[in-house]
Amino acid sequence: MNGKIAAVLLSGLMFGCVQPPPPAATAPPPPAPVPAATPAPAAPLPADRVVSIRGALCERFIELSDEDREAATMFYIGYQLSRSRAGIINVASIPSIATLSMNYCLDHRNRTVAEAFAVGYGSYLRSRRGR
Repeated sequence: MNGKIAAVLLSGLMFGCVQPPPPAATAPPPPAPVPAATPAPAAPLPADRVVSIRGALCERFIELSDEDREAATMFYIGYQLSRSRAGIINVASIPSIATLSMNYCLDHRNRTVAEAFAVGYGSYLRSRRGR
């Protein structure tokens, strides 16, 4: 009997120390679907906002956001080129014309933006002729 008890105790100890097999690995749940990105609504354009091309003042031009000022700069450079009947422009000259025009506006806030770009474009042309 002692042998039987020892065998039972021994088997109990052995099975008690044996760790159960790890649970079967399960795949992680799939990630939640990402909703399609919806484009941000475009900023509404001001309704019937009229701007005097030849009357807009440098003071207001300087107050514009960077993005709006860049757009206005491109417009006024094109406007000035059209007025001078220029058929071409060296794209590399745009920053120079913009800087000359902006400096004029900073020094003459009560003058018009069209005048500033006329002066800026004229200054650029004179600097090119001197080369």
